[in-house]
Amino acid sequence: LSYRVMHMEMDGMRHGTDRVSSNKVFGSDGGYTVTPKDMQMTMQMLGAMYALNDKLTFMLMANYLDIEMDHRINPGMAGNMLRMANGGKHSFDTETSGIGDTKISALYKFYDHENRRAHLGLGLSLPAGSIDEKDSIPVMGVGQVNSALPVSMQHGSGTYDLPPSLTYRQQFEQWSYGVQASGVIRLEDENDEDYRLGHKFDLTGWASTNLAEWISFSSGLSYNYTGKIDGDQKHVGQGPTMAGINTVTTAYEDNTGGERIDTLLGVNRLGTSGAREGHNLGIDIGVPLWQNLNGYQLETDWTLTVGWRKAF
Repeated sequence: LSYRVMHMEMDGMRHGTDRVSSNKVFGSDGGYTVTPKDMQMTMQMLGAMYALNDKLTFMLMANYLDIEMDHRINPGMAGNMLRMANGGKHSFDTETSGIGDTKISALYKFYDHENRRAHLGLGLSLPAGSIDEKDSIPVMGVGQVNSALPVSMQHGSGTYDLPPSLTYRQQFEQWSYGVQASGVIRLEDENDEDYRLGHKFDLTGWASTNLAEWISFSSGLSYNYTGKIDGDQKHVGQGPTMAGINTVTTAYEDNTGGERIDTLLGVNRLGTSGAREGHNLGIDIGVPLWQNLNGYQLETDWTLTVGWRKAF
C-alpha cells in the first residue's frame, strides 16, 4: 500500500526557453487579454500493488487534486472592459478540486539475472476525473460568470489512455542505479469537450546509495515531453462580446506542450524493527534545469513529493 502527496509550484511565464513578462504576453507579440501569474497543484495519490507471483504484479492508483491559478488582466485599453467586469481589479483567482483519473496496470518482470532486473508495465488510465470544471471569472459586458475553465484546471483527460513503461535496475551491495522510460498514449481522438490532451514521454535515470540499513539517498535526471492538445478551448472565458479576441493564454492549443529536464534528489527511510518495520517514508524534490515550452505558458519552479509505503 502507498500514499503520496505531490505539490507543484509554477510561477512566471515562458515562451520557448525564455522567461517573458506579462506585458510581453499582452503586447503585440501575444495579444492576450488575460495571462496566468502562478499556479499551485497538490495531488494526493493512493495506491495498491499485489504480486500474483515473482514475475507479475498488479497495481491500482487513484488520486485527488487541488488546483489554484492566479490571473492578471491586461492593464491597457484592451483590458478596460474586463477590469470593469472584475470590479476594477487587475487580477482574479480560479480554484478546483476533485478526483482525478484512475489507473489500473500490471508489471511483468521479464529479465532477472544476478543483480539485474527489468520490468515491463502496461495498463489503462480510466477517465474518472472531471473535464467540465467551472469557476467564477470576469467576462466583458457581463460581469462575473460561472464559466468553463481551461485544460490545466481540469482533473482528468476525458479519454481512455495507455500508460506503458519499461524499467531496468541493477543492485549492488551499497548502491544501485536504474533507468525508466514511460509515457501516456491517448487512445481516443477527442473527449466530450471536443479536445484531446497530448501524448507524453518521460525518461528518468537515477542512482541510489545506502548510508545505513535504514536510510538511503538518491539523485537523478528526468526528461519530459508533452505534446500539444488537439483542439482549442475557445469557449473558455469567453462571453458573447469576446468573439475574435484572444482571451486567456491557457485556452489555446498553441500554448500547450513542450519539453523539460529536471534534476532529482531524494531520501528514503526504511523501518527495520518494531512498529516501524516494513514502513518506508520518502521525500523527493525535482527542480527544472531546462524548459522549452510551446507558445506562452507558466513555467515549473519545483515539485515536492512526500510518500509512505508499507510492504506485507
